[in-house]
Amino acid sequence: MLVCPRCEKMYPSNDLERCPNDGSLLYVLGSEGPTQRPWDVNDTIANKYRILQKLPKRVGTGQSFKAEQIKLQRSVELRLLSNEGMMKPGEQARFQREVSVWSKVRSPYIVRLYDFGFTERDEPYITLELTEQGTLRDLINRQGFLAYEEGLRLSSHILQALATAHQAQVLHRNVSPESVVLHTLSDGQSYYRLTGFAVAKLMGDQEDDPTAITMTGQVICDPAYMAPESIMMGILEPKTDLYALGVTLYEAFSGQRPFPGESLSELLGAHVHGTYTPIESHRPDIPRVLKSFIGRLLHHDPQQRFESAEIALDVLNAIIEDFEQLTANQAVITGEYKPLQLQQEGIIARLSTWLKGLFKSKRK
Repeated sequence: MLVCPRCEKMYPSNDLERCPNDGSLLYVLGSEGPTQRPWDVNDTIANKYRILQKLPKRVGTGQSFKAEQIKLQRSVELRLLSNEGMMKPGEQARFQREVSVWSKVRSPYIVRLYDFGFTERDEPYITLELTEQGTLRDLINRQGFLAYEEGLRLSSHILQALATAHQAQVLHRNVSPESVVLHTLSDGQSYYRLTGFAVAKLMGDQEDDPTAITMTGQVICDPAYMAPESIMMGILEPKTDLYALGVTLYEAFSGQRPFPGESLSELLGAHVHGTYTPIESHRPDIPRVLKSFIGRLLHHDPQQRFESAEIALDVLNAIIEDFEQLTANQAVITGEYKPLQLQQEGIIARLSTWLKGLFKSKRK
């Protein structure tokens, strides 16, 4: 069954690519098929890994386990994907391509991929660094929303992860609270780290389609985080990752999703039309400068978003510096101080001028 995100019409034929009414890309509604006996504790996979315990289902996967890599005697996270999609020509090549993309990226803010292959049942699997402190989604569910200082740290870490990935010509295309994990490294530092690169792609890869079905039988990208240009025209670029990050940060700071939608077609339509609930409706005290930053990330028009993750990070660093210097001022907490204009050029200079003027007036 296919659905149009604009007119919301349903089409039974899988032969169509675009809506006959308005030309929009159609999306497939699918579900997982029947499987064999589920893998369980103490099972051995590919003669390499012994399952130790089940983990919550991760983004873009079928089952996830804590496992022991037998030869190296180290704990890893083992993620399995359904082999249902492997019946289609080219799907094994897609899997190889996707995981090879992940292996190219190195950053303390990105979960490291160790290995990949196929199980005895021909199910694709990947193994990666084990993180056991939960996801950003878990944190939001526990706390409701993040404190400003913590949310700014989250924003910095994930922007650094995206900057590294984009510099390696890799698009994540599925940034969401489920793809961000909390992890404390051996150096004692706590990080927010980006995972879920199993659905990543190389920039310029023309053999891909954002509306295709993954090996788990789902639309490749989570529709709640898809940019309008991806929905309408199939465009995938760094700005679509930034859009997904904007939706994610909206949730992190407010505890709510910006776009409504009870069904897939309603949700996609909300993104296409670009109207969302103002974040201050959920969190009235949000600083205006932070509201503007998030709003620019998830702007409906990609030309109005930041040009790159690096530029967004530069702007964020200026906001963090400003926030740290003025946290004693109640106006920062209430959002009543004069908002800064989040423009790409000259933001550092404007911040410096504004701060000098503020401190000068205080000395008087």
